[in-house]
Amino acid sequence: MMLGRWAAIIALSMTPALVAGQSFACAAGIAWNMDAWVLLPVVAAASFVEGALVAYLAGKTSEIRFIAKLADRVRTPRAAAIVERWGAWGGLTLGVAIVGQEPVLVALRWLGVEMKKIWLPLAVSNAIFAVIWYELVKLGYLAIVLPSWDLFKSI
Repeated sequence: MMLGRWAAIIALSMTPALVAGQSFACAAGIAWNMDAWVLLPVVAAASFVEGALVAYLAGKTSEIRFIAKLADRVRTPRAAAIVERWGAWGGLTLGVAIVGQEPVLVALRWLGVEMKKIWLPLAVSNAIFAVIWYELVKLGYLAIVLPSWDLFKSI
């Protein structure tokens, strides 16, 4: 039973944020009373693996002629200047907060950022956002559960 729950946490952590992502993984962990000191590293590590795979595939797909033409259209002087100024750190912190991890990783790779410059910012970003999502979900969970709990205690 517990192995299945951890598999669900890992699978949810490895899905894009628009589908489920870290927030759903944290919600499931909170609902299953999992220890945050174990849950958050698992969520961050699984999200890191998914992000590394997306970044690697984005680099590999740019070798396909159709995708290379699309990447050339994305590679405007303005986009190149943004990447030059903010780099992987800016994209994987502020960019992830705005649009999510996957589009930022694809854009960084298509704009020529090498994988070796993505590893550390990706790991730090996933750790930061795992904590942020956990706290936001926990706050929402407590806002819903605690008032109704007081109602049931009075019955």
